[in-house]
Amino acid sequence: MRNSKTLLDIELLCAIPLAFLSLIFFKTVRLLLRTLININANFNKKQSFRWLLFSGEMLKKPLILPSLLVTGPRWNPHAIAAGAGPFDVKESLAIEVKSCLDSAQSWTIGIYSFPQAKAIQHIASHGSNFQEQWHQLKLDPGQYTLGIRYYHWSETIQLPAINVDGHQIINTQSINSGSVNDYFKNLTERDNIFYRCLNDYIFTLLICQKWLPKKWVVKEYLPVGDTNNEFLYGVIYKACSLNLQINSSLLNNYDVYLTIYNRSSLPVIWYEIKSEKHTTPVVEKDGFYLVRLRPKLDFASDIFQPDWITIKLLSAVPKASNRAKSFPSA
Repeated sequence: MRNSKTLLDIELLCAIPLAFLSLIFFKTVRLLLRTLININANFNKKQSFRWLLFSGEMLKKPLILPSLLVTGPRWNPHAIAAGAGPFDVKESLAIEVKSCLDSAQSWTIGIYSFPQAKAIQHIASHGSNFQEQWHQLKLDPGQYTLGIRYYHWSETIQLPAINVDGHQIINTQSINSGSVNDYFKNLTERDNIFYRCLNDYIFTLLICQKWLPKKWVVKEYLPVGDTNNEFLYGVIYKACSLNLQINSSLLNNYDVYLTIYNRSSLPVIWYEIKSEKHTTPVVEKDGFYLVRLRPKLDFASDIFQPDWITIKLLSAVPKASNRAKSFPSA
């Protein structure tokens, strides 16, 4: 068991140069994959005009997993996800939100620039009182992709139709939600040194976050984070667990989702937390965690307050419990 002083004084001296190399590797691979994706999109434009459901079947396709690990590497196993695009927009984009309202209690649709994957806007079920079947957005001319997330979904769900500049380019698509997210259970079996090198810098980044610009840390850790959610994050060490103390105001206004990742950024533990006091299972390897706080449909007027939740790192070794309290956290 390591204590924080040993880690910061000795291991960090070696970890920082390795993290810098990992960051360079991540940026290089991301640039190469985005170039390939852009070329593929130009040659296979028909593929852009339908929803691509995130599933085990999708991950069988070449380069899909590496692409996700450099575009949206903080996986969200709490939601059914799908993406569409890229497609050209001159003035406006309209989304058939009725399908979303009928398919899940809570949902989000993100609009991203292509190929930069920059979040332009997020539409959420709790953010607007949707009265019409379609919801229209005015956008600057350019290429865009869409990402949809369904929380607390129905047994049968529909991915919405999409209209661009007055023309329907994507039809409503029905899917059976039964076993869509089962692929998360076996995702770590595909882990290897390549994926470890891609995202290993995040572990050191989070250890050093108090000395780094917050905006840069957020940009690296939440590259396509949903702007409707609140996020809490930090590192977790081997043989440790997380203890969460949650105010009732938070549970009344937000759904609390926890995901723990290994150093390749593949999820190893994930579930929704519904109690005011909770301790996670002990993790077997070093990694990092992400707590997603998603506003409920009956969201009250109380805005999230940081003191509504406290996260502490606990050691599974009783003699080291006092030292574990000093480990860096969110």
